[in-house]
Amino acid sequence: MSLGLKGSLARAQPASAGTPEEIGALRRRAFVEHGVAMIHLSDVLDPWTKQAVIHEARRQIEQKAAAEPAASPRRRSRR
Repeated sequence: MSLGLKGSLARAQPASAGTPEEIGALRRRAFVEHGVAMIHLSDVLDPWTKQAVIHEARRQIEQKAAAEPAASPRRRSRR
């Protein structure tokens, strides 16, 4: 029995993220067109390199999160 999505959005969602070949094609296209390297950590065999990639990813995520303006709480307008 599948516990997939229910409702009107379920029809618009793809069944899966794609085959390994499709994912590989997307990774190559992202690198060629945008200079973005998408490296799965399980593909990095050297432990030092893997840790360096993890540290750099965390640094960039934290840097971007700090640069985003803090979400201000919405105020109700009085009528």
